Amino acid sequence: MLFLTAISGLLQACAEAQPGFEVLSLDIKPTKITTAEKATIEVEIRNNDAKDATYTVPLMVNGVADDRRSVTLAPGETELLTFTLARSQPGTYSVSVGSRESTLVVEKLSPPEFRLSDMEINPAEANIGGNIVITAKVSNIGGTQGNYTAEMKIDGITIETEQFTIAAGTDYKVVFKICECSPGTYTVTLGNLSGEFVVKGPPRPVTNYPTPTSTPTSTSSGCSTRG
Repeated sequence: MLFLTAISGLLQACAEAQPGFEVLSLDIKPTKITTAEKATIEVEIRNNDAKDATYTVPLMVNGVADDRRSVTLAPGETELLTFTLARSQPGTYSVSVGSRESTLVVEKLSPPEFRLSDMEINPAEANIGGNIVITAKVSNIGGTQGNYTAEMKIDGITIETEQFTIAAGTDYKVVFKICECSPGTYTVTLGNLSGEFVVKGPPRPVTNYPTPTSTPTSTSSGCSTRG
């Protein structure tokens, strides 16, 4: 059944392509897409007849006419036709116009995939009550848009979360601001990233003790007389 359909499409294409119709080039951009994308197909044709002629140009995909363009050209005139092509099923497709043929590869759309990087803790040391800003980059390296929840933990305890949507192939900068009221060294965790910051306690007060003074000692000033 598929063979008969392909033969029917080829016969139809031959009937539509008049003898003076010549395909000079066929370009597919890009040659690889996903099931959610479209490819642009540019076809340059020329009228080789000695008079004006109107052509119906079929775009053939796997031997079946997928789209058509009609164009009227003067003798020797060329025209660049543009088609768009999308497919919901992955696979390799043969694309042709006239005698020109090329291949379009359609890949399955991959799910969203998130990657965290570039975590920064600023400042790395702060006084009690001082603000500490924690930032990181979340990248969606998958093929589709998706939601991500960033969970910030301090010493293993979830302190704050943020949920956002990231388009495929884009980044998002997550920012958390915290302060601690107790001195110590704290471990920050964001996904598979970790780091530390230090909270310094207040300086110890300096006690000024009085300077010790010496007690005066009485000395006899008498002199002994020898006779």
